[in-house]
Amino acid sequence: MIGVQLRLDRRLSIVSHYENHNYHRFMTKQLTLQQLHTAVHAALRAWGDLAGADLLTNLQIVQQERARAASDSPTVHRLTTNQVLLEGIQILQKQDPVEAKILSMRFMDDETVLIVANRLNLSEDQIKRRQRDAIHHLTQILWEQETAVRQQQAHTLEAQLLPASYDQLFGVRERLDELGQYLFDPDGPGVIALVGIGGIGKTSLADAAVRQAIAQFAYQEIVWLRVNPDDVGPDHDPGFTADQVLTGLAEKLCPHAAPQNRSTGLRQALKTMPTLVVIDNLESAADTAFMLEMLQDLAIPSKFLLTTRVRLPAAASVHNIFLDELSAAAAADLVRHQAKLINLPDLTQAPEALIAQIYAVTGGNPLAIKLVVGLTAVLPLPQILADLTAAQTSEIEAMYRHIYWQAWHSLSENAQILLEMMPMAAGTGVKPEQMLAMSDLSPNQLWPAVAELVNRSLLEARGTAWERRYGIHRLTESFLRTEIIHWPDSP
Repeated sequence: MIGVQLRLDRRLSIVSHYENHNYHRFMTKQLTLQQLHTAVHAALRAWGDLAGADLLTNLQIVQQERARAASDSPTVHRLTTNQVLLEGIQILQKQDPVEAKILSMRFMDDETVLIVANRLNLSEDQIKRRQRDAIHHLTQILWEQETAVRQQQAHTLEAQLLPASYDQLFGVRERLDELGQYLFDPDGPGVIALVGIGGIGKTSLADAAVRQAIAQFAYQEIVWLRVNPDDVGPDHDPGFTADQVLTGLAEKLCPHAAPQNRSTGLRQALKTMPTLVVIDNLESAADTAFMLEMLQDLAIPSKFLLTTRVRLPAAASVHNIFLDELSAAAAADLVRHQAKLINLPDLTQAPEALIAQIYAVTGGNPLAIKLVVGLTAVLPLPQILADLTAAQTSEIEAMYRHIYWQAWHSLSENAQILLEMMPMAAGTGVKPEQMLAMSDLSPNQLWPAVAELVNRSLLEARGTAWERRYGIHRLTESFLRTEIIHWPDSP
């Protein structure tokens, strides 16, 4: 059912947590090396003030130390910051023992500049200069530690996502910025819905936004749940889908909670650990409406991002972001990009008037555009456009069905055999060896079929050059299940 490399220059993204109404809220902000230097200096000066503000609480290295302490005591929290500073000074000791000694005497022992100068046989001006250098070097040590931790955390979170099914997004920059604004705003809605017709790019946009959130360290945990509309439960009970979502969340966030304590454990996890939860592919209005109240209760500081074809009820804590068809300019860019990917130079250099015809018959729907471009590898574009125009398909579902039938009839026998097997693949896709077992094709038959389907946008190649997985779009799967696997009499 539920199936970055980060460019770290002189800026780090810091997640800030603070108490409010018995739960943690969060905000993201950029921290420069100079700002960290100022905070480190202030934290050193506050070494003995255990009741004071924890000035480095936002650092992930401090958060890790706090997790090991397993205590919510403000005093313990302050002591964990001191521990991080102390470990940094111990590293500095190996680089410059005098600088480390100055920091220890000045801040841990609370000695004056004059006393330190006398004990180290240095002038007061020398102590002041060496202290400035020491704080600078300590800041650099903590910066490097923080960078390493954040790179590892980003890698861990991204590893939980499916490999992106796109290499570039078109025409959604404004929507991506809008979505990011709500995801990074602690005062924004706890439930955000990407709403649009099938094939419009909801999942791809959600994926891009999640990767942005990871790069910004806006959340401590990411959970992606994909709903399978085939699992509808008895009598299409919307509570069945909601229970599956709860189960998926609990397995991820509180796996050791007893079934009877699942709701309590899940709520505690989401309220104490800012988590971004994506619930992908909600198609039923009953499912979304039934789930809404539950999600609102679990949200803040965690947030829920839904992809759905159904507009959610207007409410203060729910924000709908509607995805429209691509503009003519964005569609033209996508046509040329897709043509370049599958080596169709004629279409890459096609005149605007011809691309405008593709835009007219597809309505600017990204998946439909990619499918039409893929068909031009075997069929003349004028024929494809004429067939779609003659079909007079005003509804998007009918248009897709017509395009898919054109694509199906244009495939080789081996490509048809392989594609017909793909609905059995899990949401994560399948590896080549699994495809061989599923299809009974030989390796010499498999790879030409894979290339054919990828070029037609009927098969999505995911992963890296070292490990590939293959999957299909939900609309492709729906077509295969309803039109091919059950073998209708005619298209």
